[in-house]
Amino acid sequence: MINAIIYIKDAEERQLAKAPYRGGNLLLHAVKELRKIKEIENIYLVGTDFGVPGCRSKGSIEEVMSTIDSNGKTLLLSPLYPELNDEDLRRLLNKEGEASCIVYEGNLCEVFAINNNRLADLPNVKFNPVEIKHKKIVKFTVEDALNSKEENLDDVVVFALTSSVSIVNEVCNYLNINPGKVDVKHFADGETLVELGESVRGKRCYIIQSTSKPVNENLMELLICVDALRRSSATEITCIIPYYGYARQDRKAMPRQPITAKLVASMLETAGVNRVVTFDLHAPQIQGFFRCPVDDLTTVPMMGQYFRRKNFPVNDIVVVSPDHGGVKRARTLAEILGCSLAIIDKRRPRANEVEACYVIGDVRGKDVIIVDDICDTGGSLLAATDILVDNGARDVYVCVTHGLFSNDAATRIENSRIKEIVVTNTIVVPKEELQKTSKITVLSVGWMLSKLILAVSCHTPVSEVYALYE
Repeated sequence: MINAIIYIKDAEERQLAKAPYRGGNLLLHAVKELRKIKEIENIYLVGTDFGVPGCRSKGSIEEVMSTIDSNGKTLLLSPLYPELNDEDLRRLLNKEGEASCIVYEGNLCEVFAINNNRLADLPNVKFNPVEIKHKKIVKFTVEDALNSKEENLDDVVVFALTSSVSIVNEVCNYLNINPGKVDVKHFADGETLVELGESVRGKRCYIIQSTSKPVNENLMELLICVDALRRSSATEITCIIPYYGYARQDRKAMPRQPITAKLVASMLETAGVNRVVTFDLHAPQIQGFFRCPVDDLTTVPMMGQYFRRKNFPVNDIVVVSPDHGGVKRARTLAEILGCSLAIIDKRRPRANEVEACYVIGDVRGKDVIIVDDICDTGGSLLAATDILVDNGARDVYVCVTHGLFSNDAATRIENSRIKEIVVTNTIVVPKEELQKTSKITVLSVGWMLSKLILAVSCHTPVSEVYALYE
């Protein structure tokens, strides 16, 4: 077993680790290189101020060493070595590089450090030099880091509107850029005014705004901001809408009903949007309502990585789709986890009411993971949970992309037979809702959005946003 510790010792190194490098920054580049080595089982981050998907953040080296297997090997490195690659790391693990073999007192773990002068910063560590048998690894100096710049982000501005301020701060932290300056004001009669606080002439602009509750107000903010950017001569306007409101009104389910998802698409295009990005559309065909490019990202790989860490036995876990429409999403998660699939056959007599009928598949004596795109009032998920337990399922886990939690859904979830519900921050769950239950776990899509902005800006495949979830 091989573990890797990326160690950042102080605030200056934390800032340098964010220096743009090869379509990301130094920290992410180091993680990406480590991921190429299959023998490395865990990657720990010590001293960072933001997390990286698939890595475990710890407060100190001591905390890491107290949790890892003392019979394994550990690679200790700094992200300030951009020329590090998988071959270099393999040589280090074979004691053939510029490294040090160290022993951590108390655990007796064999460790390889990238450079000797950093070991003085670590307490309770003894080391012996290793013979250098190949080229030295070039250190990324402070001057190099400060002078480094991602040219493809020179003309990129990311704006935060009311519903997604925290996500934008996280995205800009990953990209090592400052959020765009924008001010949202409201007149006494309820009218909205969006004023840009900086020039966007000739810039590629990204607006991040979920059209969640209050749906109409957030939607109008988005449309007004797009209009402001277009009239300010922005070169390209990309709307990142983590949660696309009105997506459930994607067809005429009954006579004389509107198709509001299409109406929203038309308004966005009329306002001047050049590209739309969203997560897990309720109906993927909504992409066809737009004439501009649409990227419908999925959080299933991120959910899969989360549940893989729970180390469920493959034969004791089943992924469940709560209806026929979500089978593709459930099958993808089942393939990631390498387990079987079940489907609930249900009918919905009226809005926000569900009658669950039958379970197609075997769930008896197994833990189940229900996967869906939206949790609104929670009625569908609670009905699905009840029928699964009645059919012999053990623990019931739920993962949904968008947690609306309307009409006191959090309280009903706390009192339900659901063991844990995992959601993302495409919709920022209010603190008062989270305080009603201990069963909600929130995962962040900030990393995926930062990689998407890099992919669009650098003209690389958008599919690379899933790289760290493999």
